[in-house]
Amino acid sequence: MTEKHLRPDDLSGIRSVYFIGIGGISMSALAEIMLSRNLRVCGYDRSPSGVTERLESLGIRIRYGDDHRAEDFKDVDLVCYTAAVDSSHPQMKLASEAGLRIVPRAELLGCIAESYPVSIGVAGTHGKSTTSGMLSHMFLNAESKDPTFIVGAVVTDVGSTFRIGRGEECIYEACEYKDSFLSFYPGIAVVLNIEMDHTDYFKSMEQLIGSFRTYLSHTGPEGTAVLNADNANCLSAGADYEGRIVTFGVGNTSADYYASNLCMNNGYGVFDVMHDGKKFCSIRLRIPGIHNVSNALAACAAAHIAGLTADEIREGLETYYGVRRRFEPLGTFNGALFYDDYAHHPDEIRATLAAAKGIAKGRVICAFQPHNYSRLRDLFNDFGSAFSDADKLILTKLYAPRETALEDYTSEKLAKLIGAEYVELLDDITPRLLNEAREGDVVLYMGAGNIEKEAERFRKMQKPLDK
Repeated sequence: MTEKHLRPDDLSGIRSVYFIGIGGISMSALAEIMLSRNLRVCGYDRSPSGVTERLESLGIRIRYGDDHRAEDFKDVDLVCYTAAVDSSHPQMKLASEAGLRIVPRAELLGCIAESYPVSIGVAGTHGKSTTSGMLSHMFLNAESKDPTFIVGAVVTDVGSTFRIGRGEECIYEACEYKDSFLSFYPGIAVVLNIEMDHTDYFKSMEQLIGSFRTYLSHTGPEGTAVLNADNANCLSAGADYEGRIVTFGVGNTSADYYASNLCMNNGYGVFDVMHDGKKFCSIRLRIPGIHNVSNALAACAAAHIAGLTADEIREGLETYYGVRRRFEPLGTFNGALFYDDYAHHPDEIRATLAAAKGIAKGRVICAFQPHNYSRLRDLFNDFGSAFSDADKLILTKLYAPRETALEDYTSEKLAKLIGAEYVELLDDITPRLLNEAREGDVVLYMGAGNIEKEAERFRKMQKPLDK
């Protein structure tokens, strides 16, 4: 929408910002950041939510649904929109007709982050929220640090997806969807992994790797790329990088940071972090799974580059219990442990179920809601083999509010392919899980759609049920 990307100096003349899709996790964070800078903030969303209620309680005026008014754009200096809307949306048309500067969410976030002396962008197909949460927690707990961060999930330390600090550090997720991370210019660019996803936009692995390569180039020759040495696609993306490359890897002893003496203690990683061939620190993680050992190594490398000591990194990682909806404990019933997890890609599903298998004393029971027809269609065979660690699998109706249905690719057909139980109504998921759960089981609500409503339903009801 703009000829050049928004720069920090451009914000000096802005007094009012309008957000289209203000109820989104990152959009709401940006709205509050702009409000904290004493700007007038208003916006639009499809429907009210807990997020929009909070924003309205802060004095932000919000329109909903089909209530589109040209008058709302009067005296507005900048319009920021979410990737979920396009130029045909009535709100976008009104903003355009008003002759306003219109920027995507990522561009405003990138502009804010660029103003900090130390900016860390965390990219990758999987693990962004967990790793940026790790970094945020480490800097929050480090002496004399006061970080700003914007994460794609609620960080439990602050009960929010973001924090406005007064220090030099800004930590944020750099999401690849629709190339939104190309609006970011981090000093330290982390790439956790690169695997095929968002197939409605990326049509080939070459296109996806090319986008990550461009993202890395935005650090400039003075920047640093932190790359996963265990992932060939990451190394390919960094092949022509002009800045400093720092690598990490669980199983790659040639990496700059790697895990040694690794033991999965009841599913939780215990290991030594090696740096340049020498012991850097010892870590005992509080979140399960081998994938989180990799995430921790990435966070360790980025934090060390940004100035944290080995002791600060160790203390931060050993007191980190995760972010919302990333293997989040919900409670117990009938002696079974219940968790909520955002996994929606086959690789994420495998990693989460493997972590569950590692801590389960009994069975692993999973209720999964597929997300987007295009993802299910293009990765159908991968989904078919992703649930091998689930002893009992229940699928519910696919969630895709912005895609046209594809009759050949449905949850019911996937359930038949892999021999899973299919439950049509979301409301029937929790009763079904309660009926199934036994002592020692690990039970997962899983998916990126509205299955989290059922997880929240269990969270609210589990205490009385356990009496």
